[in-house]
Amino acid sequence: MDKLLDKGVALGISLAGGFIATRVFDFVWKKTTGDEAPRVANDEMTLKRALAFSIGSAAVSATVQVLSQRGADSTVKKLRGRLGDRTEV
Repeated sequence: MDKLLDKGVALGISLAGGFIATRVFDFVWKKTTGDEAPRVANDEMTLKRALAFSIGSAAVSATVQVLSQRGADSTVKKLRGRLGDRTEV
């Protein structure tokens, strides 16, 4: 993806997906644990809870990255199909 359109679409989808995924993960974390999602290092947090949060957030982040890249590729192909060569930068 070396075109300006490709990068812009990928950035937009990634930002939107990351925002939504963060909100969903925070909601699930609060419903599951009863506590707010941690934002900074906390000495009172157990190692087990810190590891669970780290692994969960890393899994969500990796999923968003893969899905946003695939979504961007698909969206750009559709846009190029509709617009033709006018999208060249």
